[in-house]
Amino acid sequence: MRAEALMTIWMFRMLIARCLRLRIGVFVALCFVSHPALSAGDDFCQPPATVSKVYAANPVLAYLVMAVAPDKLAGWNFPPPPQAKGIFSEASFQLPVIGGWFGQGRTPNMEVLLANQPDLIVMSGATVHLSRQQTLKDLGVPVCQLQLDVLSDYPLGFRRLGQWLGVPERGEALAQAAERVLTLQAQRRDLLAASGVPVKTVYYAESPNGLATECRGSIHSEVIPLAGGLNPHICPSDSAQQSRFGKVAINFEQLLKYDPDAIVTQERRFYDKVYLDPKWANLKAVRNQQVFFMPQTPFRWMDRPPSFMRLLASQWLMNRLYGDQMRIDMAVQVKSFYQQFFQVTLTDVQVSNILGGGTLNGR
Repeated sequence: MRAEALMTIWMFRMLIARCLRLRIGVFVALCFVSHPALSAGDDFCQPPATVSKVYAANPVLAYLVMAVAPDKLAGWNFPPPPQAKGIFSEASFQLPVIGGWFGQGRTPNMEVLLANQPDLIVMSGATVHLSRQQTLKDLGVPVCQLQLDVLSDYPLGFRRLGQWLGVPERGEALAQAAERVLTLQAQRRDLLAASGVPVKTVYYAESPNGLATECRGSIHSEVIPLAGGLNPHICPSDSAQQSRFGKVAINFEQLLKYDPDAIVTQERRFYDKVYLDPKWANLKAVRNQQVFFMPQTPFRWMDRPPSFMRLLASQWLMNRLYGDQMRIDMAVQVKSFYQQFFQVTLTDVQVSNILGGGTLNGR
């Protein structure tokens, strides 16, 4: 009981401090209405006037910060991918690994987090339910939440993050770029449908053996419908929403029943052997040379984590699926995208390397 009382006193002290910062005088009651502990909603966000360091609670957010304000990232959830060298700054590779909420059961190192003294914590339930991240709200550091459940959430996500980090123009520019891609992809899908082009089924092969996948409706497979394809794997009881980690096991007999038109993967070991395995040759996607290896520079485009790179991934996959009906110049798209989102200028060779599934310097 005493602990609860102390917590209540602490919360009200924080509340009063916030009201004083806002200088709203007689309208102080508004603070109580909007305070997260006293209202049903969880949209409250009061970032400090100046943010020098921001901790992103999962990889989706860390990469978002790297696009909006890379110099303000406090640390990584895991070591930055080596293929990001030449795209992320050298200084970013020296940042501490703090950890975060992602995968199965992973949590941040609170000692390292506090030692880095972030001015702001940003979290979202994109890959892990927000209830598991509640600990962050007890650290005495302002916490802001972004909704990034589907790719169409990203324009607002860019705008809000840009405002919180003091770079609203940058956030707005990226938001508009994201909106253009989303609109363009919708127009392309409409054109394919109006032209009577049959929708292709696309199996997402995960794990080295290719026998793990994602449910239709999962955040991890959202690229497929955005590219105009259809994920054949339907999970019961809406488990696509219940399990944000994904990687659902599937047996080969079920895959034979699906017999997808195409297979997309991010597993190099699977891709290197799929055309050599006589068992997989029973699938028309393999016989028709329709197994696609998704690019992974500076980090995976499709998911793991499901980030804004899906804006590019959806165009890439659509081009692979429907290139005969709708040609997308991916070299142009990649150059433009990397300039906008990473502020780097790629050479033609680097673009070719990326689209070939390699790093800037090749595989």
